[in-house]
Amino acid sequence: MISHESSFKIVIKCKNNEIAQIIAKSLEPENQHVDNNTTINMQVKDCKLIVQLESSSSVSTIRNTIDDIISTINTVESVYKSVKS
Repeated sequence: MISHESSFKIVIKCKNNEIAQIIAKSLEPENQHVDNNTTINMQVKDCKLIVQLESSSSVSTIRNTIDDIISTINTVESVYKSVKS
């Protein structure tokens, strides 16, 4: 098996830091369920949520993790829009 280390950075631009914090909080449970070969760090800065993922897992596992992160962000965005309407 080929050994590898992958690193990804996702930057989400938000209207304000409050929205970025809401998204970050919604991702915390997701981040607790990653495998032992993966670390996810998040920070909110200048109305941006910065998600950094490092992993030595398989490409399919990394893809699933990123898909889960994006799905959660989309859900939070939809809920936020419906509440603010």
